[in-house]
Amino acid sequence: MGVMGRGAGEKAKDFKSAIKRLISELKKYKILIVIALILAVLSSILSIFAPNQLSNLTDEIQKGLMGSMDLDKIKSIAIFLAGLYLCSALFNFIQSICMTHVANKFAKRLRTSISQKINRLPLKYFDKHQAGDTLSRVTNDIDTIAQSMNQSLAGLVSSVTLFLGTIIMMFFTNWIMAITAIFASLIGFLGMILILKKSQKFFIAKQKELGNLNGHIEEIYSGLNVVKAYNGKKQANKEFDKLNQKLCDSNKKSQFLSGLMQPIMAFIGNFGYVAVCIVGAVLTINGLISFGVIVAFITYVRLFTSPLSQIAQSMTQLQSVAASSERVFEFIDEEEMKEQKDITMTLNKEEVQGKIEFENVVFKYDGNDKPTITDFTATAMPRTKSCNSRTNRCGKDNNGKFTYEVL
Repeated sequence: MGVMGRGAGEKAKDFKSAIKRLISELKKYKILIVIALILAVLSSILSIFAPNQLSNLTDEIQKGLMGSMDLDKIKSIAIFLAGLYLCSALFNFIQSICMTHVANKFAKRLRTSISQKINRLPLKYFDKHQAGDTLSRVTNDIDTIAQSMNQSLAGLVSSVTLFLGTIIMMFFTNWIMAITAIFASLIGFLGMILILKKSQKFFIAKQKELGNLNGHIEEIYSGLNVVKAYNGKKQANKEFDKLNQKLCDSNKKSQFLSGLMQPIMAFIGNFGYVAVCIVGAVLTINGLISFGVIVAFITYVRLFTSPLSQIAQSMTQLQSVAASSERVFEFIDEEEMKEQKDITMTLNKEEVQGKIEFENVVFKYDGNDKPTITDFTATAMPRTKSCNSRTNRCGKDNNGKFTYEVL
């Protein structure tokens, strides 16, 4: 049986190297990716301008409560606002289709590369790695890359654009309210940085343990008859429980830390609403801002905290991508077999006796101190009349050794 793909104390490659390699591999799809990112930015920009129009709409409605209401102006603002949201949704939809296409094509390309790579790997690789671990790289790791890339790349760019644009618009609208909203959300940055710093190692461990568990399952099920014949069920179950518990622990830790993002961001958002309402009420009483500005800033707070949550989620997904991609690229970069020349020999059937002897043969892989075969001795005897052609067994010779027919 093979050993695990990664040693217990082996360190994973760093996050930056994995992402750089992934970006390099994605150059083939750069046109679609650029289009998707531009559309994501445009969608975010349109969403940023919407609260400003919502503020104007609120002010016009408020004026109507005090006197005559300008329905034509309200109608024009509402139509323009609906157009902004519609265009934003359309751009977001198109970029989603582009990224889905890129993710699926890239996943197909990785699977093809692995399929071709398997045929070029030396036997010593499969002796040192479980088949289940290799299958896990083809299935789980590539699926993780495709799904996370589809959800995180454009989402990250869109969130950053929305975040920066919202800050600009808030200061453009009212700097006092802007400082209030930013200060209320500042703690979100600190929490996000601390969680991301702690969670990366658990995502790497999760992908590693998943490969180990899949390797054990494939190994036991493919050799189930051998396991039963040698009464190895108890040992196999014990090893399964051990690997399953490791996967459970690493998965629990990674999901717990990533799960903290959403409630933290929700708390920051609610705290920001309260701060904006209080400060906005004071400024409105003093006649410094209108009621529409408060409504706009409530929307801005949502637009400001939502990108933080999306950025945190995208970074979490990128961590999964980094952990999975380094396992896939590690397999693709494995040393291949040297090209072997076919040797053609012409033998005279009348002169060839067909007797082949192996005496004290020792076999081991390069770089492996432990031999796979030791003291192997066997003799393949030439075909004789006394041989049983059905079983290939020719009986025993004068020395008491079995001889075999060469077909």
